[in-house]
Amino acid sequence: MSFILAPHETPGAGLTRAIQEQVAKLSVECVDAAQDASAFAHKARVRCKRVRAALRLAKPLMGAKAFRKENRWWRDQARLLSDLRDAGARLEALETLRPFLAARIGTAMTRKLGERFDQERQQVEGGEAVSLFIERMNKRSETLIPDMQAGTREDMMDALGETYRLGRIAMKAALKDEEPELLHEWRKQAKYHALHARLMRLQFPDVLDQRVAGVRDLAGLLGEVQDIEVVAAGAEDWREAPKGFFDVLKTRRNSLVTGARATGAALFAEKPKAWSRQLTPPVLAE
Repeated sequence: MSFILAPHETPGAGLTRAIQEQVAKLSVECVDAAQDASAFAHKARVRCKRVRAALRLAKPLMGAKAFRKENRWWRDQARLLSDLRDAGARLEALETLRPFLAARIGTAMTRKLGERFDQERQQVEGGEAVSLFIERMNKRSETLIPDMQAGTREDMMDALGETYRLGRIAMKAALKDEEPELLHEWRKQAKYHALHARLMRLQFPDVLDQRVAGVRDLAGLLGEVQDIEVVAAGAEDWREAPKGFFDVLKTRRNSLVTGARATGAALFAEKPKAWSRQLTPPVLAE
């Protein structure tokens, strides 16, 4: 099944299966990693993010110490590919912004900026990082799936409430100053919350069914904000930059942050305890 717990599964069984599926897919992708190291870095980091999201929900089922150990290992795995991923991220960010930029600075200048980013990407050697990633995966192949208790709905209610709380805190900090680092942290927490809502959607459909799309949309808006930050940073010393280029990026960024502010206000309006109470199964009449 996809990255979602079935209604009949216990939390422990469902989260174990979800992690197993991500590990299995990642193992297959490792086989062809050398063919396109940049594409592999992107896919592998997505897998690591999904495993870490599942581990966050599983924390009460595996214990805080085991969670910290596993979460740290997967975080370090993803970081092995950071430089390689960052090299390709500028091109991907520019591709997302291409229609917007082409309409304002012209197709030719947008293409020149893409050529610049592509040259930078080609200068990054990712073979060693990919090889180390795969080596560490193979070394732990027999112990990648953590032991978990079966768990209860109440365990998942607490875990979902915690990810909601962290997302709300990150939102308040980001919207206070709108600094890139704070907006990036908000996006990270929003993505975790979106993955958790997706995982548990069938367990708490009344609350999470519609929320999955909403939080995903929020993460998308914040992702576009980060795309602008990435493109702007990559073009800092671009001597050919057309007049008004950075003003265009700033205007677009402000518009996206405004949209994220409105979306976030709707998604995180309630205090964490009040939101968590909605997850409680209805009391059946006797």
